[in-house]
Amino acid sequence: MMSIGYGIVLGLVYVVLITRFNLLVDWLNVNLVGVAVATAITEELAFSGFVAGYLEKIKKGNWTNLLMVGLMVAVIRLPILIFVYKLGVVNLAGVFLFAGASGVINAWIRVETGNVTGSIVARAMMNLAVLA
Repeated sequence: MMSIGYGIVLGLVYVVLITRFNLLVDWLNVNLVGVAVATAITEELAFSGFVAGYLEKIKKGNWTNLLMVGLMVAVIRLPILIFVYKLGVVNLAGVFLFAGASGVINAWIRVETGNVTGSIVARAMMNLAVLA
């Protein structure tokens, strides 16, 4: 239950940061919700669930584990950001830092609670805010 609480709170922070208080969007679009949730489940099971969990077994409580997960989350986005969206250096750096920070935060939720559910909720809310 604590994991879901963390996920909702941090998901709301993501939504506010991304939408910049412009909350008048179609939040109930089934296609957007489906893509946001499916992507969140996949990413968080892989990164927060498997990678963060495995690194935590190797060395418990090491903050570099969280940074490594954040770096992986950010790096995996580089090809689409560079070749599809053709972002410039400044925009690329901003998205890279935001993605990395969200990866660290979501991995922290998983390590702190021992459950990946909160990470999935936070990522789904962030994905929905980005897509809406």
